[in-house]
Amino acid sequence: MEIWLPIALAAGCLQTARNGLARSLAGKISPALSSWSRFTFNLPFSTVLVVALFALQGVLQLNGRFFAFCLATATTQLLGNVALVAAFDHANFAQSIVLHKLEVVVTAIIGVLLFSEMPSSYGWVGIVVSTVGVLVMNLGRDAGPEGWRRAFHLDAGSLLALAAAFLLTFAAFLLKEANAELVVLNPRVGTDRFEVAAQTLFHTTWIEVLILSAWLSLRSPHEFVKVRAHWKRMLGIGAAGFAGSLGWFWSFSLTLAAYVKAVGQIEAVLAVVLAVVVWKEREVWRQLPGVVMVVGGILMLVLV
Repeated sequence: MEIWLPIALAAGCLQTARNGLARSLAGKISPALSSWSRFTFNLPFSTVLVVALFALQGVLQLNGRFFAFCLATATTQLLGNVALVAAFDHANFAQSIVLHKLEVVVTAIIGVLLFSEMPSSYGWVGIVVSTVGVLVMNLGRDAGPEGWRRAFHLDAGSLLALAAAFLLTFAAFLLKEANAELVVLNPRVGTDRFEVAAQTLFHTTWIEVLILSAWLSLRSPHEFVKVRAHWKRMLGIGAAGFAGSLGWFWSFSLTLAAYVKAVGQIEAVLAVVLAVVVWKEREVWRQLPGVVMVVGGILMLVLV
């Protein structure tokens, strides 16, 4: 088994935990403050990791091109995260996660057209099967013909979730470019790419914190008052976000973005589990056939 596969699976699980915590704060804080908490409470963990790596292995060379990619990654990731959290206010948790996971097919197409990332035959099968599974899960929100009619109706929550999918797709390729730039600058990093992923995550995160802090200070400075009441949950969001993001950044540096995104659709399956167990959204039982397809598509990627 390739090392990227368990890393991506773990990242998907951790991101589900992070999104679940964010969902629990929906309606209590704004989407912007929720995103701010994710990155701000992530930064201490990223900083400790980078300092530890510096002490153990020395400093990495950085350049303006690397920081440009980090800035672009931060901007698109921020917008994607805000769109996803906003979707939670307009649609149920499972629906939001399921729709935004359509990013896998977008990633595959963009990878082929713009980044010379060509999946293998088994890889394409896994991507297609898991994506169809996500569609079936979405259709399963309503029984009978109503489910099919809703497939052609995009409400506000659906549009926000789809916007998150496109934005997070471009963020993935931009961070891959940042990782690649570090590898060129620092040939000593080797093939595991962990140090590269940690550096890219740290620099992307502090840029995101600066952008969101400035935005909130100008537009909604009163939002920061709510941090005192919710800081413990925000710390949980930050910790889960750090671990999950490190997994994504690391796995993206090891294989095709489309493969990582396809395996990441395990998050859609876990979202259904959370929706049933935690939020008692009983209509998601009809999504189980789609769950089977998503899992089957991921298993196909094991054959890559």
